[in-house]
Amino acid sequence: MVERTLKKLRSPSLPVLLVRPSIISGAMRDPIPGWTDTISAAGGLSIIGGAGIVYWIHGSEKNIADLIPVDIVANMIIVGTCVHANKPSLRIVHSASSHRMPLTWGKFRDYTYEFIKKQPYKI
Repeated sequence: MVERTLKKLRSPSLPVLLVRPSIISGAMRDPIPGWTDTISAAGGLSIIGGAGIVYWIHGSEKNIADLIPVDIVANMIIVGTCVHANKPSLRIVHSASSHRMPLTWGKFRDYTYEFIKKQPYKI
């Protein structure tokens, strides 16, 4: 809906870049691996599973978990803004990982478990 509204109401000379991320996860590298400042999205799932609050979630471990690290999304916004600056158009880009580096929910579970063994949550 935002895209349609912008197409209708935006001044044609105004450059606009919309970045549409998939499920945002903790950082891959920056500022430190696993960093997050929220318990929403993949962070919330990691916390409730890692803390032992939830042991089972309905779904298939073979399904693709279209997660994208927060630092990748931030970098994409910065680079996209530089590339798109001064181009009077509406540009919509997706920030996702499922085509290049697909991660299944089963692998997400396994990686999260290994990380939590090394860095346990303090609740």
